[in-house]
Amino acid sequence: MKITYNMAVILVCTLPSFLFAQDKIAPLKIGDPVPDIYLENIVNYHGKTARFSDFKGKLLILDFWASWCRPCVQAIPRFEQLQREFGDQIQILLVTPQPATATAKFFSERGFTLPSVTGDQKLSKLFPHKYVPHEVWIQEGKVVAITDEADVTADHIKILLTAKKSVMGEKKSNFNYDLTQPLLFNGNGGQATDLLYHSVFTGYLDGIGGGGVYTDSMSRFKIRALNGTVLQLYQLAMRFTGTRELSRTNRCIPEFDMQEVLPPADVPAYDPAARDFYYCYELIVPMKLKDQAGELMLEDLNRFFGTLYHLRGIIEKRTVKCWVLRKTEAFKELVSPYTTPEVISEDPNLLVYRKQPFSKFYQILAGIYRNAPFPVIDQTGITSEIDITFPIGEKDIRKFSDSLESYGLHLVQDTCRIDMLVIKQLK
Repeated sequence: MKITYNMAVILVCTLPSFLFAQDKIAPLKIGDPVPDIYLENIVNYHGKTARFSDFKGKLLILDFWASWCRPCVQAIPRFEQLQREFGDQIQILLVTPQPATATAKFFSERGFTLPSVTGDQKLSKLFPHKYVPHEVWIQEGKVVAITDEADVTADHIKILLTAKKSVMGEKKSNFNYDLTQPLLFNGNGGQATDLLYHSVFTGYLDGIGGGGVYTDSMSRFKIRALNGTVLQLYQLAMRFTGTRELSRTNRCIPEFDMQEVLPPADVPAYDPAARDFYYCYELIVPMKLKDQAGELMLEDLNRFFGTLYHLRGIIEKRTVKCWVLRKTEAFKELVSPYTTPEVISEDPNLLVYRKQPFSKFYQILAGIYRNAPFPVIDQTGITSEIDITFPIGEKDIRKFSDSLESYGLHLVQDTCRIDMLVIKQLK
C-alpha cells in the first residue's frame, strides 16, 4: 500500500512536467525541425485546434499579423488569391495575438476567409520577431524560410514546391533595437559604420577636442566643429562652398541681435554663463558628396538656427569698403626667371616666393588681414607666376602696402560690390 501511494504521487507530480516538455517552446531558425505543437483558437477553420502535422504534405506559410497593422491587412486579400491559386499544395495560416471574437468580427466585416490562429502566445515564441507582418515558411516539417510579406509571391511558392529550396533572403529581427532611442546610438539598430549620411547638433560639450575635417576608413567625408559660436559655424561652412574667402571675419555681415545669439565677448566658452551660446556640429557624407558638403552644412545651419533664432545665412552682393590690391604706374610684369617653384621662410617675418602663382600670394595676403575692418580684394588682373618677398608678420596694412611699392603694387581703400556672407535675422 505504501509503494502504491508513492508511485501515485510520482505520477501526479511528473505528468504535468511531461506534458509541458511535449510543448516546450524554443526559438527556431531556418533548417530546424518544427515540433508538432497544438495550434489553438483558430477562426475560419473546420475546427478550433490543429497540429502542424495536420498540414503534412503542404507548404505551410505562417503570416504573423495584427488588425492595427495596415500592411498586414492589405496583404490578406493577396494571400487569399495565392491560396486559391495553389489550392491544396499550400496553406497560408494567419497568426495573431488578438482574441478570437474580435478577429472573427474583423474578418466577417471584410470578407476574409483565410484561417487564423488567435490569442497566440506559443508561435510568436517559437518564431520570435520584432515587427509584423512576419512570414515563416515550413516544408516537410522544417523551417525553410523566414521573410517579409513582400516575399510571399507566386514565383517564390512555385520554386519551393518544385525545387524544395528557398531563394529568398532571411528576414532578421534586431531585438535590441529601441524605437525610443536615436538610431545607431550605443549600437541601437546598427553600428556607426552603417552611417551613410548624418548630421547632428549638440550644445556645449565638456572635455572633448579633435574638431576638423576627416576622411575615415570607409571613405566618408566628415566635418566636425566643437564648441563653436553661431557665427563660427556659418564661417566654417563657407570653407567648403567654393567661396572659401567668405569664411574670413571681414567677409561676413552679421545682421542679427548679437546679445541674443553670441556669447559675451569677455566670458570664456567654459564659463557656465556662456555655454548656452556654443554648439557642436558634425556632418558625415559619402565621398561623392564631398564637394556639396558646404552647401549641406549651410542648409543644416539655416534649418537649425532658423528655428532657434530666426537666422538665415546667404551669400549676397554688397557694396562695402575694401582694401584693394592694384597696380601702380610703376608696375612692370613680374615674370619669374626661376624654373622651379620655391617658398623660402628662413625669417619668421618674411616669406619669399619664387615662381609661385600670384593667386597664392593674394590668398596669403587676404588671410593675414582676415580680421581687419575691411576685406582685401585683388584687382590687379595678374595671373602669372611671380617672385615676391613680403612681410607676413606686418600687422599694419599700410606698411605692408609700402613693402609692395617696389613691385609696382599697392593697397588702397575703396568701395567694391562683392560677395559677402550675410547672416540675417528674419523676424
